[in-house]
Amino acid sequence: MRFAICMITVLLMALASAAGCVRVPPATLERAPERSLRPLAASPVPRALVRLRRASMHAAQAADAPAFEYAYRAPVSPELQPIFVRVRDIDLLRALPEVQAIDGMFMLPRPLRYVTAECGEFGAFYRPGEGEVVLCYETLRTLYERGQALQRRFALADDYPLRYTRANLRFIVMHETGHALVHLLDLPVTGRQEDAVDQLAAILMLRFADVAETPAEVIDNLRMAANWMLSDSTGAYNLDAYADEHALGEQRYFNLQCLIYSTDPPAFAGMVAAGDLTAARAAGCEREMRQAARAWLRLLLPSLAPGYEAYEEEAARYLGVPGA
Repeated sequence: MRFAICMITVLLMALASAAGCVRVPPATLERAPERSLRPLAASPVPRALVRLRRASMHAAQAADAPAFEYAYRAPVSPELQPIFVRVRDIDLLRALPEVQAIDGMFMLPRPLRYVTAECGEFGAFYRPGEGEVVLCYETLRTLYERGQALQRRFALADDYPLRYTRANLRFIVMHETGHALVHLLDLPVTGRQEDAVDQLAAILMLRFADVAETPAEVIDNLRMAANWMLSDSTGAYNLDAYADEHALGEQRYFNLQCLIYSTDPPAFAGMVAAGDLTAARAAGCEREMRQAARAWLRLLLPSLAPGYEAYEEEAARYLGVPGA
């Protein structure tokens, strides 16, 4: 246990330095979860909507929108204390590049608070009553252990557990941020909200990547997030699983794979042959991504804070609004 806590402490230190810059199918299970990727071609989401993070931060400082708040709550369990101390000392949540990018971007009716806390189990969630996105300390520990297991199984690079944890942490926090935006901005969602905020999390990770990350690294982050969705898959489900508000892990996995494919179909044509995506689904992935991106833009543009007019103009051109 002491060794595991020490490794997590090292992980959190590395997270801080990096963030300061910016039921698998049987055939798939036996392959390493990371592959060499070619640079992305033009993607379905307008890159103009999200300039470098530094520009976003400058705009946020000039805007009147309420800034995000951050809190690190002390755990009761002694084994989580070192994680808490390190998370608090490096201000981990504030350092996430996607969080930095959208801090102050929207005219929220109240401040949104990001919190780390002991939860008693793996998880993250949004509390509407408190306006809080909560990340559990147990989540950091579990993600790192999963990354270690994959590293050992596939003889991956020494830094794989760290990269796996960081990628999933960013996706999870953006997923819960999606729930927060839906609630605080009273956004209409006509389908399953869990699927919608999965899409938003992926879009935000694509568009608000760390300034030091390459397109290949951004895509690899999404692949590692997709891998986590299969972590507890057995292929056998009961009625509760089918009735759950979340899609099955396999469905969420293929939804993310479809999004990845849509960024550059020629580059990712091998996904179909590898069994990571069916040919029938792949044929419509570009359309799916375009629809999701356009929908979220239309929902969020009316809530942009002062100082973000350039984003609005360029997004309007992407949407094809007359006169833009």
